[in-house]
Amino acid sequence: MYGLNIDPQNTKGNPDPTELRNLGVEIVRYSYIDQSGGDQLDPAKAQFYKQKVQACKQAGIDTLLILTYDTYPNKPSHDAGDGDWDSYIDRFARRCGQIAQLMAQWRPAFQIWNEPDHPPRSDYAPTVREAVFGRMLRRAYDAIKSVDPNLKVVGGGLATGNPSWLTRVVESVGGDFPADAIAFHPYGQRPARDWPRPDWFFGYVGDLLNNYYRAGANRPIWITEMGVKEDDLDRDRAKVAEFLRRYYRLITTYYTDKVQQLIWFCYSDGMVSPFGLVDGAGQQKPAYQAYRDVAPRRTPLPVTSPPSVPTAGTTVTSTPLPAPPPPSIAPPPPPVIFGPPATPVVTTPTTVVNESLEQIKQQVTAWQSQADQLQQQLAAFQAQIQQLLAQQAQWQSQLQQLGSQPAAITQPSASGPPIQNIINQLKRNPALQFPTRPLSQIQRIIIHHTAIPANIGAERIAEHRVDQQGWPGIGYHYFITGEGQIQQTNELTTQSTHAGQYDPVAIGVCFAGDFTTAIPTPTQIEAGAQLIAWLLRQLNLPLSAVSGYKELVVTQSPGAQWDSGQRWGDMLRARIQVYLS
Repeated sequence: MYGLNIDPQNTKGNPDPTELRNLGVEIVRYSYIDQSGGDQLDPAKAQFYKQKVQACKQAGIDTLLILTYDTYPNKPSHDAGDGDWDSYIDRFARRCGQIAQLMAQWRPAFQIWNEPDHPPRSDYAPTVREAVFGRMLRRAYDAIKSVDPNLKVVGGGLATGNPSWLTRVVESVGGDFPADAIAFHPYGQRPARDWPRPDWFFGYVGDLLNNYYRAGANRPIWITEMGVKEDDLDRDRAKVAEFLRRYYRLITTYYTDKVQQLIWFCYSDGMVSPFGLVDGAGQQKPAYQAYRDVAPRRTPLPVTSPPSVPTAGTTVTSTPLPAPPPPSIAPPPPPVIFGPPATPVVTTPTTVVNESLEQIKQQVTAWQSQADQLQQQLAAFQAQIQQLLAQQAQWQSQLQQLGSQPAAITQPSASGPPIQNIINQLKRNPALQFPTRPLSQIQRIIIHHTAIPANIGAERIAEHRVDQQGWPGIGYHYFITGEGQIQQTNELTTQSTHAGQYDPVAIGVCFAGDFTTAIPTPTQIEAGAQLIAWLLRQLNLPLSAVSGYKELVVTQSPGAQWDSGQRWGDMLRARIQVYLS
């Protein structure tokens, strides 16, 4: 459960196994890099990684090797044809089998690919289509298991927080996921529903864990990367340490039936700043001690004679390594959560009974607190009902004022804002059609801007998409005009094109205008807030489900002023919160 991402090719990310053991690390994760191509492993690389795996094993630390585009070079682009990918997969799977044969006696685990669902960008494109990844995983799994059926194979760590991507992989291979575990990277997910804030980033990790568990055919879960930037926690290193403690506490308390490994990212800022437990100079940060606090105590190894482990640039020989010594049998360490007790604790039947009763009392107290919270929520809901009834009368009056075009106005519900339905008025490609989806699949609301003058409306954009780009129609579901009118441009059940990998689970809301240097008018923000608050209620989604497109992928939309300068994203979220409360 207590893992750490390291980097043997980086002197700052390659801690001695003795330090890792004394820190409490049970498994390390890193990439096997061999850019040689051809039919055989690079002998120097093979010896380098073999020594690293052996040194960790002798210190009682397991290894998860990432076998990816760095393990066999020249992968095709994500949109290459099946023939190109199948040829690459043949060579990649053969290399996976060779590495498994090389490492089998030390029994590492093998992770096939990394972040295959990541949207492609110019500087990072591990992207693989779902069906292609299914074939890759199957071939690599078979190659590794043919060496030793007991070697563990883990799916590529998924990055988008979109379990439906994994569902499509499972479907592409006939419903039986070819791996011993699924893996994902829940960056931006809270370790508690209300900490560090109720609206912090994307949501509560427990919900995502359950969704991935179902999508992965109930396979065990390995969280192969999890970490947080100091900038995302007020640049407070103490908060980062508390974030780590809370994550491990949550997983080890409530999710051990689903999660087998939680591998923290990462050891050093010298790998990826500022995610490290130590800074670029090797100085321990508060998160280092937090990791030591939560990890089980292990019998320390002497630091005086560390194992010889190569680092990047080291010349190694091809002398065969001796077989690992038989494991020594030692008494298990005492179960410690935040540190050893000051004095020995003698357990008696009476002690056990008293501790159990105390636990029951604490649980009853917690339930009573939850009941009180539910009572408060019920009272708040009743107050909201009264507000909604008053809003209903107001909106009915507005509908009467808009009587000149009654057919174009739809009132979704008593609590919804006036929406002009122009779906059938927009240009569509008669030969093409967007796919459909159930409402239950929707998990996000993504905000865009048109990046053109605000007086250019949805009609012109739809014409451009169809005539110039060959799309079935406009990609957004809702359009906020420059005057603040809400227009519906697609049914919510339409899986339209507006957010790449997020299309299957996202609603696209576009604000008319270019918000690189300016921001939407107050009327636009107010209309958008009313619309989005209503959508969140209808779909039972939290405020954290709302994102600017640039928060998910590398893009400019919805403008530079969304999250810097005038920060209109904060303005919009604040107004949404008003309508939700």
